[in-house]
Amino acid sequence: FVWDKMREEISNHKGSLKHLLDLSVYHPVPSDDPKGYQKYVVMNYPGDEDYGKFSFTLIVLSQHQQTPIHDHKVICAPICIQGIMTEVLYRVNEGDARGDPAQTTATTTLQEVKRHEMHPGNGNFLYPEGLNCHTVGNYSFAGVSMSLHLYAFDAEEVTADGKLVSSVKRVYDKSQVLLADAAVSTTTLEDASDDGDCVSAAAA
Repeated sequence: FVWDKMREEISNHKGSLKHLLDLSVYHPVPSDDPKGYQKYVVMNYPGDEDYGKFSFTLIVLSQHQQTPIHDHKVICAPICIQGIMTEVLYRVNEGDARGDPAQTTATTTLQEVKRHEMHPGNGNFLYPEGLNCHTVGNYSFAGVSMSLHLYAFDAEEVTADGKLVSSVKRVYDKSQVLLADAAVSTTTLEDASDDGDCVSAAAA
C-alpha cells in the first residue's frame, strides 16, 4: 500500500515529492560535524489491523557529505527529492560469525558492487534478505541534496530498556571496504534499473 501510494503521488506531480514537504525548514549539519549527515523523521505510522508499520525519514546532505555504510533489518526505499544523490551498494563478506551477530568483526569485509546517481523522482528498493548494504552521499551536487527514505518499521517504537528501535542492522567502517575492481559498475539509475534492484519511481 505505502509504495503504491508513494508512486501515485510521484506520478501525479511529475516525478517530484517536494509538494509533500516544506524543504526550507530542513538543513544539513555543518561540514565539521563528526556525525557527517542530518536526518529528520517526517512521518511515522505505528501500524494497525489494515496496514503495517512504516515511517519516512528525510536525509539532508551538503556536498561531500554521506551517510555511514550500513545495512537494514527492514525494507528500505530511498528516493531523491532534491539535488543529486549517489547510492553505493556493497556485498558483505562475513568474517568470523561468532559473538554478537549485530556487530561486525575484524574479518568482515565489504565489496562495492554498484554505484548510481539518483535524481529527483528516482529511487531504489532494498530488501533485508537481498543486497541492502549501502551508503548515500552528495558527491557531485554543489547545493543541498535530499532523499526521502521509506522504512517498514515504527520510528517511535521503544525497546524494553528505553532505546528507540532502529531500522539499521549494522554500521560498517570504511576500512572494511576492499579496493574496487574494474568490474564495478558506475551508472546512472536509468542504466542500472534493468537488474531489478533500482527503479525510477516516477515511471514505476
